[in-house]
Amino acid sequence: MNLIFLKWYEGEYGETLIGKKISGEDFEKDLVEAKRFAESLIGKIVESGEFLGKGYRVECLPEFYEQILWYLTEKLGYIYCNYDEDVYYDVDDDMDKKIDISKVENKIVRKEIE
Repeated sequence: MNLIFLKWYEGEYGETLIGKKISGEDFEKDLVEAKRFAESLIGKIVESGEFLGKGYRVECLPEFYEQILWYLTEKLGYIYCNYDEDVYYDVDDDMDKKIDISKVENKIVRKEIE
């Protein structure tokens, strides 16, 4: 599975990680397809109900970005993935030929110094 970051420069969606078992070239084709879909919504008036669950037309970057993600996940089968850079699992062997797995958490501790 390839994990792909979709990123834009500001707002609540700093970046979103999605994944699917697909080549990079095929992902780029899917992304262009999703972009064209979102572009087709620009300025459309929604007369009844909520379009794609949001009730608005695409008019600005956050909406445009959200419609691309909606298309990739709902129509093309991508999944949202989570990545926590502060936690990882270390796999190692020990002298007894056993496999050790340990969880490593990076934490920031703030303490006022007087």
